[in-house]
Amino acid sequence: MTIFNSLFLSCYYSQNVLAENVINPQKCPDNLENLGDLLVKDLADYGNRIIQRNRIFSHDLEFFPIYIITVGKTDLQPLPLKQTQYKSPIKLQEEDPVKQIFFTTLERQYSSNNRIIETQNFHWLLLTKTPQGWRMIMLLTKLGYPNDSQNFISSPPRDSSDGIIAQSVKLWLRDCQQFSNN
Repeated sequence: MTIFNSLFLSCYYSQNVLAENVINPQKCPDNLENLGDLLVKDLADYGNRIIQRNRIFSHDLEFFPIYIITVGKTDLQPLPLKQTQYKSPIKLQEEDPVKQIFFTTLERQYSSNNRIIETQNFHWLLLTKTPQGWRMIMLLTKLGYPNDSQNFISSPPRDSSDGIIAQSVKLWLRDCQQFSNN
């Protein structure tokens, strides 16, 4: 076998193995619990790829890009979204079309002076099921910063619907749906 063929086969084989391992071939489940489990399994990989793609356009900074180390298990206990103070004359559906997934990320950032900063971030993902598949509505994030006693101090929630994690969720949902259609 020539060197070219060997390289071609190893590249082809590794791409196929990677594609099969990135998204669970069981495809996008309708069940929110299964969807959440599959999502957090792949989210760090998706996020780190987006970060690496964005590094091409980054400037020289004191801090290097953040890396997503791990994504925590999901919590599916929803918070109430409906305003109960005022009664609406419109009859709402029995089942709320907005689904909620809570998860955490552990992220690490390296500085040019060899400092390592870890943050534990708390994410509140709002999804809905459409005929075309799951769609992200919004992502809210609380950033957790370490303090001197090794505890985390968290920020107020902010809309992070255009951030790295949200981009990762959107890309994962798109891929999940595409694999489901194949």
